[in-house]
Amino acid sequence: MTDFYYHLFNFTKLGFRTRDSLTSGKKFKNAITTDGHSISFLFTRTVKRSLATTKNLSDFIDDIRNGCDIWGVDPGVFTILTAVDTSGRQRTTSLDEYYHLCDYNDANFIRKKHQEQYTAQFLKISNLSSLKTSNITEFAKACQKRLSLYDDITSYCNENAWSSKLKFQRYIRKQKGVHEICKRLMHGSVKYNKKASTGIKTSSAENESKYCPPAPLDHPDKPRKTIIAFGDGMFNSSLRGNRGAPVRLIKKVLQKYCGNQLEICVKIEI
Repeated sequence: MTDFYYHLFNFTKLGFRTRDSLTSGKKFKNAITTDGHSISFLFTRTVKRSLATTKNLSDFIDDIRNGCDIWGVDPGVFTILTAVDTSGRQRTTSLDEYYHLCDYNDANFIRKKHQEQYTAQFLKISNLSSLKTSNITEFAKACQKRLSLYDDITSYCNENAWSSKLKFQRYIRKQKGVHEICKRLMHGSVKYNKKASTGIKTSSAENESKYCPPAPLDHPDKPRKTIIAFGDGMFNSSLRGNRGAPVRLIKKVLQKYCGNQLEICVKIEI
């Protein structure tokens, strides 16, 4: 079978120069799926497992003595990130701000506007019975109903490919939004750059007796190293009556930035 597939497909474009490279088990893995009528071969490249080890608090003593920036991050639900550094700067990111950065609000507006323009088709599609049933009779009826409404479904979903374009635009905005939130804990974010004025508090003659935290703006120079002490609360799945907080996603993206200038330490909540 291996010889047959090697001559049938052009594996050289995937980086497999010889037949032996298909069975080495180091470059790719494959899966065969079938629905009873057709068969598909899925070839995916293997990903090397990360050899990074979790560091303890004692591993950062030298960095702390050298004057690195330390951010203590407390994750939450409505305020997904509340951070304070060693100089007293405070930074927060709310859940509403995350959904705005990731373009969820605009996507919902466009989706609702499209539903209003195609109300008849939308009502027919929304009233379709589910395909997730163990009753073969109900499943056949649901399939038959979808075939009878094929023109309505295609006219609603494929109008100028609006659904695919909307998903792709939201995907791009989500990547940029999460990247912006991560940069707020490092350097160079839009919200806390030199021109930003959100949340800046300075002392004056009127409030000299009041405590005002330092301005949360970035320092003029990029820090040599940043350590983020991340709380262990994830809140990944949505709680009852609340939207899901993307704390796990933000932490995963931050870990990709880890290197000589950034380290993450997960602190245990007490």
